[in-house]
Amino acid sequence: MGIQIGLNCPACGGSLDMAEGENVVNCKYCSSTLYIEGDAGVTTIAFKNKIQRTVAEQAKDSWFRKGFKARDLPRSAKLLEVYPIYLPFWYSNIRVMGWICGYEERTYSDGKGHTRTERIPKEEMVLQEYRRSEIACDPGDLGIKFLRNMDGESSFEDFEMIPTYEATTSKDDSLDRMKAQALSDARRAANVPHVTFEKVHVMPRSLSMVYYPVWVVRYSYRDRMYIYTIDGVSGQVISGRAPGDPLFQGLAITIGTSVGGLIAAGGLIIASTGTENSAAFGIGGVIVGAIITFGAYLFFRHGSEIIEGDFSDKKYGLGGLGNIGKEIGNMVGGGF
Repeated sequence: MGIQIGLNCPACGGSLDMAEGENVVNCKYCSSTLYIEGDAGVTTIAFKNKIQRTVAEQAKDSWFRKGFKARDLPRSAKLLEVYPIYLPFWYSNIRVMGWICGYEERTYSDGKGHTRTERIPKEEMVLQEYRRSEIACDPGDLGIKFLRNMDGESSFEDFEMIPTYEATTSKDDSLDRMKAQALSDARRAANVPHVTFEKVHVMPRSLSMVYYPVWVVRYSYRDRMYIYTIDGVSGQVISGRAPGDPLFQGLAITIGTSVGGLIAAGGLIIASTGTENSAAFGIGGVIVGAIITFGAYLFFRHGSEIIEGDFSDKKYGLGGLGNIGKEIGNMVGGGF
């Protein structure tokens, strides 16, 4: 006879029933094998490593050719070591519910150039569920901080054969951070620009320890050491470092500054015409030109190493123009 213990499966969210005194249970919804740690209310799940060494090695063929990496990387890189590990993650299913009230401002103008601003009341109900994760150990130079996948076959058989990192972080601290992130995401989704009142509850529905298989591949290129990691379930590249190509850096700074300069100059010309809406279009052109120029400069400066993943020293690339735009917008808004 099973008893309801108030826990949920971290893989599918289904409720768990288990007999008193048991610490291993199979989820009746998705067949995941779970381990219950004492009375701490934390379920533990380990995903089966489905990737073989040859697959982890072959992943380099497509990853080396992706993006702006050195063109001779596929033929010049030398594999040094390839091995699997298990990384621990705190994983929580968090429900956020309540109300957020406030207003948004809308500006109207008439044909004579007169403007007026109205405050439009907004009242948004919040009812969202978020799945959040955070690595439970020091990942070192792996560049992995969050879970990318929760679909896979669960198994504890690999624990005796594959090195496992021990959890070293506080579950309470991790849960607090995940709750704060879920609350922030819920506020953003509510889209109330000016909040005057809110009554929001953040309720964790489950907290789990997930052990996830990762393949680590270290390689050398022109006497320098690099690394990339492979998802042990899906076979996809999770993170990595690779050398950039000087040709791409040179093209970025040359083309980027030319195009950005032309757009910015066009914006100044439009702004100087004095016609209706010319100032707005002109400023927009200057901002776009600055974004392109600044993005090209950052890629030229940091493009000698291509970084993918959750590395703390990850720099802007050509894919980070959105963040660059926000920075420039902040500078413009603050009067530079």
